[in-house]
Amino acid sequence: MVFTRKKIGGIAIFAFGCMFILFSTSSCKKDKLLTIGGSLAFSTDTLRFDTVFTTIGSVTRQFKIYNKNNKRIKLSEIKLERGQSSPFRLNVDGVATKSIRDVEIAGNDSLYIFVALTVDPTTGVLPFLVEDKVLFELNGTTRDVPLEAFGQDAHYIYNDSVLTTQTWVNDKPYVIIHSAIVDSANTLTIQKGCRIYMHQDSKLYVLGSLKAFGTKADSIIFQGDRLDRDYFGYRDYPGEWGGILFYRSSSGNNLNYCTIKNAGNTTDGFTSSAINVLPYWVDLGGPMLEMNYCTISNSLTFGLVGFTARVRMNSCLINTCGQQNVACIEGGDYEFTNCTMANYGGLGINHTQQPVLAALNYRDISLTEFVTADLKANFKNCIIYGSLDNEVFFNKRGSAAYNVTLQNCLYKLANPLDPSLVSQSNCLRDQDPQFKEISKWNFRIPNTSPAKGAGIASNIPPYDLDFKNWGTPPSIGCYEAE
Repeated sequence: MVFTRKKIGGIAIFAFGCMFILFSTSSCKKDKLLTIGGSLAFSTDTLRFDTVFTTIGSVTRQFKIYNKNNKRIKLSEIKLERGQSSPFRLNVDGVATKSIRDVEIAGNDSLYIFVALTVDPTTGVLPFLVEDKVLFELNGTTRDVPLEAFGQDAHYIYNDSVLTTQTWVNDKPYVIIHSAIVDSANTLTIQKGCRIYMHQDSKLYVLGSLKAFGTKADSIIFQGDRLDRDYFGYRDYPGEWGGILFYRSSSGNNLNYCTIKNAGNTTDGFTSSAINVLPYWVDLGGPMLEMNYCTISNSLTFGLVGFTARVRMNSCLINTCGQQNVACIEGGDYEFTNCTMANYGGLGINHTQQPVLAALNYRDISLTEFVTADLKANFKNCIIYGSLDNEVFFNKRGSAAYNVTLQNCLYKLANPLDPSLVSQSNCLRDQDPQFKEISKWNFRIPNTSPAKGAGIASNIPPYDLDFKNWGTPPSIGCYEAE
């Protein structure tokens, strides 16, 4: 630096020069390497993972290591205590490793440590603890951050496995990776309490029969295979897996006390939905799919969609779907009794255009072409409601029959239904059912609800979805008023 002896306000120029020298000296000191002692801090005392299935990798978690010193430090080693045998793996400064040496951190700076794990298969059935530590060595002193996870063994079904007649029991979870197929003329029976976890690209295809015998106390759950929910803020995300598809050769399907949630991901050329029922073969007879006391929630697309299908649903809840909660397309034969179909949108669900229910005797195949089939759809004691002005859409085309009835239903529609299109009796239009807590998917109704005691008692399910007796007369929807 060149000093000027010209005086401006005494020694102002000379003082500036001294300040620059002092600043430069201080910067040099910060850049020096700390070779003795030193302190470290971490953003967490223990890094924890939720339950992780064996053989399936976890999400990646992270924590930070802080250099609280003014000087630069060099960690002689960052490593996993269990070394190469550890189920955990690290990523430090972009390097995937079990151990890394000579990692520098500038003074008063920090570094991210990324951690993931894959649990080796074991004979354990219940969740078991998996542990290790990340060790940090600084100038002869070692600090650590413990790692904890719970591993869960499971039955694994891989790569479009074809399932012949068999029974799944509640000994440990079932995990389906890259889909599974119940073969024609074969039956998959699922006993109460089973948990079925589906990978993101997976569907369950039913060409034969699916029979699920859940109970109120021991229901059956179909959901995505991400158990480490804390990573997602303990929120349910739509589209975590594909859904269940019933092919046209399928028959005699019966689901009782099942929860199907967070489905609707696009995994193949079929319409994306939690439940997809394709056209049935007429000569098989009887309901192709019957669902009793079931819940379909948070589908990225449709909840239940049927194409010339035969479906019966009793005391079921279908809520929070990206498309219709229920869509009866290209005709078919449907009966819905004491069901609640509700949609107010949610995380990843934008409920701004698609109504809760659509019943059509046609399917568009182009902008000007469509195919039709006879439609028979009966709705009894059902709530069909949501945040749109119009939550039902009924329409017919062509000469195919259109026979839709609403009996003792509560539905949302701004203008009266066309009586030449839909037959209705004792219905409540555009009256708020007063759901208890929509944000938590609690679609129970209070005693002040207009749906209380507004149902008809003939030919209804024995109990509501909570396994409670119906009132006299019963309420509308899947829950008796509280």
